[in-house]
Amino acid sequence: MRPLIRILTVLIFLLALLGLSFTLGWHLSTSGSSMAILLSLAVSVTIGAVALLCWMQLDGRFRDSQSSELALERRVEERTRALQQEIADRVRAEQLNRGQKHVLEMLADPGDLTTEDILQSLADVVASRNQGWESSIFLFERRGRKMQRAASSGVHERMQSYLKLVGTEFADTPECQASLSGEVHIVEHLSQVDLPWSRQLVDCGIFSVWSLPFCDTSSGRLTGVLTIYSRARSGPSELEMEMGESAARLAALVVEHRRIRTELLHSAYRDPVTGLPNLRAGEQALEEAVEQAQSAGAELAVLWIDLDRFRRINSHFGRAIADETLCAVAERLRRHPLTAGTVARMGEDEFMILAPGPAGTIDGFEIARQLSRVFAEPVELGAARIDAALSIGACMFPQDGTSAQILLRNAEFAMRHARESGKSFCAFSAALNAEASERLEIEDALGPALENNWLRLVYQPLYAADGQLIALEALLRFHHPRLGEIPPSRFIPIAEQTRQIVPIGNWVLRESCQQLRKWLDDGLPRVQMNVNISALQFARDDFSDRVASVLEEFRLDPRLLTIELTESVVMDDDATARRQMNLLRQCGIHIAMDDFGTGYSSLSYLHRIPVDVLKIDRSFIDQLEAPEGTRPIVEAVISLAQRLSLTVVAEGVETEAQHAILDKAGCHEYQGYLFARPMNAADAGRCLRASRVHRFAKASDDVDGAAAIA
Repeated sequence: MRPLIRILTVLIFLLALLGLSFTLGWHLSTSGSSMAILLSLAVSVTIGAVALLCWMQLDGRFRDSQSSELALERRVEERTRALQQEIADRVRAEQLNRGQKHVLEMLADPGDLTTEDILQSLADVVASRNQGWESSIFLFERRGRKMQRAASSGVHERMQSYLKLVGTEFADTPECQASLSGEVHIVEHLSQVDLPWSRQLVDCGIFSVWSLPFCDTSSGRLTGVLTIYSRARSGPSELEMEMGESAARLAALVVEHRRIRTELLHSAYRDPVTGLPNLRAGEQALEEAVEQAQSAGAELAVLWIDLDRFRRINSHFGRAIADETLCAVAERLRRHPLTAGTVARMGEDEFMILAPGPAGTIDGFEIARQLSRVFAEPVELGAARIDAALSIGACMFPQDGTSAQILLRNAEFAMRHARESGKSFCAFSAALNAEASERLEIEDALGPALENNWLRLVYQPLYAADGQLIALEALLRFHHPRLGEIPPSRFIPIAEQTRQIVPIGNWVLRESCQQLRKWLDDGLPRVQMNVNISALQFARDDFSDRVASVLEEFRLDPRLLTIELTESVVMDDDATARRQMNLLRQCGIHIAMDDFGTGYSSLSYLHRIPVDVLKIDRSFIDQLEAPEGTRPIVEAVISLAQRLSLTVVAEGVETEAQHAILDKAGCHEYQGYLFARPMNAADAGRCLRASRVHRFAKASDDVDGAAAIA
């Protein structure tokens, strides 16, 4: 553009000169007049002036155009730089987001990673966002203000000494200032801060620092500080500040998440009442102890401890006292010198002790014996004195088992044997091993027993004082495919401990009601059916509904069914028991308390429990005739029952002398071998038929009864 203007200007001047020359030549050749010469000069000057003005005008426009172009170029360059910076910021932000996402993924599935491992990844993410950045993360101890470096990234070797001195010799660093104020602390020009720590940072090429504190969101407690060290001689930009704050929030999330996870893991492996390791932790500790003893050629004593009558303590004194009792027992176990290993709470009232030691130095029997002495003294909780008697079973590795599962089973079996035999402690032995093997065989067979018809019912009559057959009690029998007939006292406790008693008990209820329906359909006399109910079965919320459903299915009058409950079932939780019993009685079902007198403080509950029948346990009947036997107790129970309008049944009557004593005392009903043994359904039917004409009828009386009727 500019050369073209200059060419045009030169051409105009040439034309002006050419015109002047032409005018002078023409004038000289024609007239030579001075006027002509003056006119020629005027024309030339005019043309030159016009040319000069044109040149000036064009040059001004050129200069304006040049300025506009330069301004536009500057704006384009500035905008380009701004776009480039924005793109760079966006790239850094996206990189930060990707880095933070990676940290969150690590947090969600940490595996074996520690909190420090995850924070190190976060520090790496922060430092990588800018070539001139270094970063570190400090955490505070939970019980103090001491800072501990958890992670650092991009830090120069010479900075390590600075990081070690933060919070100790360097007490006024940005990290310390941020922790004290709880706010972001920025130092834009370290060179202007003449302090030992700032000079050390400047020597490392760091010229600005900003520290961002972060807190636990639930408690608001300060948990740490994230610091960015920059080689730039200025503070952070707005975007850089946002990035730092985002990273600090993520650091807080990491620490809080790991704290919560640690607490959850602690809760998962700790009993909340006693603070001891729980069942899960105890089993894990046992497996580890077995592995260690096996590799070291050492021994291990495993003790299983049961707190006797804990449910009674809970029912009588309340939950708070029961929990305090558990804590007192746990503390005694933990403090005993022979229990230096693991002490764990394995169940509601059960504990386990692991006592490892070199071969030949551990005696499980001796540990159990000494522990039983420790608990000879009652636990005193304010005004309450609790008898914290224990049943203890002990077994040894490797003598009594080489796996955690076998050792646990054998120790528990020894404890059960101690409790059933009335002893405080018992050590596992070869004899117990045979018994335990048999128990396991019974346990395995109970599962498929119903499907294989290994269970059956027999029926034992109950007679009124005048000899009338008024009820039949359904009794369960178990024929093992290899061991033969197993007594109820042997297999029922196993069924209860393995919780197989619930489906078995439901089968007994349905089978007995179905049999009663069949007898009624055959025209036999109406009698009551007594069915024993286990504690686990009775404790189910749907038990009353199940009973009502069975009665409806077989079209039975509810008054023909008597539910027999052991005294311990009623005493364990009398409020819940009363509620369930009231539901049954509202339907017309009778309630009998079986084995009366074998529990604790039974009389104090009689006026509050909705029962209809008391069945005096056979252990009291056996001692009726002894010189210093149970006759006064039995007579007192009968008298008390009469005053409370309860029916009294004497179980296990086997002699005429026992019958005479009971009859004189006013007993209402009898059951025992003196009158009739348990019999199958067919014999029970014949006995019912004979009861029409015979007092204390037996199945063998059926022929005579039929002849009399004929």
